[in-house]
Amino acid sequence: MPSAGLIRAQVWGLLMADHMLRTESDRNRLMGYLQGLDLSKPRKVSISETRNKRSDAQNRLLWQWNGLIQTHLRESFGQLASSEEWHEILVAKLWPAEVHPVELPDGTRYRVGRAKTRKFTTVQMTTYLELLDAYCAEHLQLLLPHPDDLMMAIYGERRRRAA
Repeated sequence: MPSAGLIRAQVWGLLMADHMLRTESDRNRLMGYLQGLDLSKPRKVSISETRNKRSDAQNRLLWQWNGLIQTHLRESFGQLASSEEWHEILVAKLWPAEVHPVELPDGTRYRVGRAKTRKFTTVQMTTYLELLDAYCAEHLQLLLPHPDDLMMAIYGERRRRAA
């Protein structure tokens, strides 16, 4: 799904209206509005892209996969960690993030920082899920399931056309 744009029309610096552009119809309405403006008055129009947060379907798939990864690593390799811990490990491994050192007053040193999937856009989350899927197949010998309902919600028409 293309990201929506936010339009703000201002007259003499006062905010007059905010409108979301999501469809061709929205764009056509905006164009009609702009064509009908009285240009003898100053106008300011700005367009900004809105951030599409990860979808519920992406989040459900991620945590379904994290549970399967945890079970697989426990049963196949004897690794005892929760799905939340594996999530932390795999995000740190697969998604570059700024890591910085922290030292406690007693001199103990830690390296902290990782990407937070809850802050990912839909595009970032799709990329991360694809990286996770490939990593599990290649390095953990785990083929993750691709439930039709979640895959359709995540990929929509793009996936249907690619098949």
